[in-house]
Amino acid sequence: MKIIFRSDDIKEHNHVRTYDNGYTVSNPVGLTEIQTEFLYEGAYRIQSKALRIYIDGVAASFFDIASHGDTFTYELESDFPYLQMHFELTSTGCIYQPSACFEPETTIGYGHHSLLFYPFLNGKLSYLKTSQAKSVEIELSLDFLRRLFNGDLEQLGYFGNSIETNRPAILGHKSYPVTPLMNHILSELAHCQYIGSLKRIFVEAKVIELLCLQIAQIQTLENPPKNTLKQRDLDKFYEAKELLLERLEQPYSIEELAKMVGLNRTKLQAGFKEIFGNTIFGYITDIRMEQAKEMILAGQFDTIAEIASLIGYKNAQHFTAAFKRKYGTLPKHFRDRF
Repeated sequence: MKIIFRSDDIKEHNHVRTYDNGYTVSNPVGLTEIQTEFLYEGAYRIQSKALRIYIDGVAASFFDIASHGDTFTYELESDFPYLQMHFELTSTGCIYQPSACFEPETTIGYGHHSLLFYPFLNGKLSYLKTSQAKSVEIELSLDFLRRLFNGDLEQLGYFGNSIETNRPAILGHKSYPVTPLMNHILSELAHCQYIGSLKRIFVEAKVIELLCLQIAQIQTLENPPKNTLKQRDLDKFYEAKELLLERLEQPYSIEELAKMVGLNRTKLQAGFKEIFGNTIFGYITDIRMEQAKEMILAGQFDTIAEIASLIGYKNAQHFTAAFKRKYGTLPKHFRDRF
């Protein structure tokens, strides 16, 4: 499997990226990491750093690019079906324009993500002018995706059908905003401190979590819940969710949140549970417990009280009780299970 990159703008950066079939990793651990750097000083200056993490079925690439120049373009050509989760975090964005006029163009702007499939790449990829670009590209094998859906990609509607019939498709037909939770998971992946098999398990779990978030967000926005809520009110509930994620350590009170999004308390509570399947308090608790779990597994904190404080609990005993309700064990015993 290979992708050929050609550029008239930066000929020094012409290269071929190769993968084992299905992104398989043959070493005993099942994980490979590669870090690369590239410096171009020609008509304009480009400094690029990349971290690539490979596990069976997945190739995750994290790019950090400093550029002093204009838009530059690659001509791409692959010899295999290309399924990618793409996240543009700080850059102006990128555009993929297939050579075949019947294939959809992919445009991913600042702070947006996309889930896309092409039977093979053959076209132009342009990175728009920007001084600092951080992006993440996660390539998946078709076998990896089929395994997650028990071989039935029809669960993904037209997108899954397109994959099975070898037709290009973009889930939701466009890009969508990267949520704070997606950003958090991408950061966890890029800065994971685990090693060996534990890291491989962690990477796979987080990639699956990201994929679930992508699909759920896109399907929800494509097919809003069948209720009597107007689109204007739906936007307010999603705004409330984003506000909660931005300040988990010191969450807004329900009264504050209702005032900020322009809803009364009763309507906010009822609508939030209807759309997201959880109460506001339950949603905050679930996210906090997930953060606490990762902190415990990372082993970077001396006491449970420190973790409790970092995620917003003033009383460590209240945190311990909530953690046990969620995971069935005390925080101090949780790490021993892994």
